[in-house]
Amino acid sequence: VTVNTNKFKVTANDGSLAIATDKFTVAGGSGNTVIAGTLGVTGAATLSSTLTVTSGTTTLSTLSAGATTVSSTLGVTGDVTVNTNKFKVTANDGSLAIATDKFTVAGGSGNTVIAGTLGVTGAATLSSTLAVTSGTTTLSTLSAGATTVSSTLGVTGDVTVNTNK
Repeated sequence: VTVNTNKFKVTANDGSLAIATDKFTVAGGSGNTVIAGTLGVTGAATLSSTLTVTSGTTTLSTLSAGATTVSSTLGVTGDVTVNTNKFKVTANDGSLAIATDKFTVAGGSGNTVIAGTLGVTGAATLSSTLAVTSGTTTLSTLSAGATTVSSTLGVTGDVTVNTNK
């Protein structure tokens, strides 16, 4: 069927549809659809297969998806919230917060706060002061250079000073 000099054309032999030659086409054999302009959808859209964006910018106000793979850089200009603030990166200063206050990193300074116990199975290297605000327990040997004790030193075992001298 040809209407108004091929502005609307249905090719009968394979069921294809072409409007204004290439502005809106539907391939008869596969149903693949090509839209040359902008697609505007005011209601919900259900996609039962892959959504591929080949160029330009894609803006989403809400995205609800299952397992998702991003194969290139994901740029986010606002805060990122995962599973109701259990993992949150605040974009304006680069701070990081997991479960609100369980593990935080201040974006400006890098200062880190851990609300629970810090377990370290390997060696730990501290390049500045170690401040302990409550009791301490050592499970093995504590080796230190020049040490100042500003209060009472309690020792429950033997003490050796200047061994072999």
